[in-house]
Amino acid sequence: MFGINLYRVAGISMQPRIPAGSFVLCMSAFSRTRLTLGAIYLFDHPRLGELIKTLVKIDNAGNLWFKGENDTSISSQEMGPIRSGRVIGKVTLIISA
Repeated sequence: MFGINLYRVAGISMQPRIPAGSFVLCMSAFSRTRLTLGAIYLFDHPRLGELIKTLVKIDNAGNLWFKGENDTSISSQEMGPIRSGRVIGKVTLIISA
């Protein structure tokens, strides 16, 4: 409803920026043409399912590259490029656990 959804973060891959067990509000009604480097997005990874990660690069082909904030997170290279159509929403609020 209204393009805003609440999600609970599992795992430590986004710590310390988002502590494990925290809740995030995601806004799905946003312009994919205005993706912001350094912002946090929820996206559907083809192998790993729904992930919350930080956008670190948009390559010349328009592919998105994400990373976790914690050293234990899967690397950008392991995740591979993500198409913008797989982005579900932008994290707009973090409610720490």
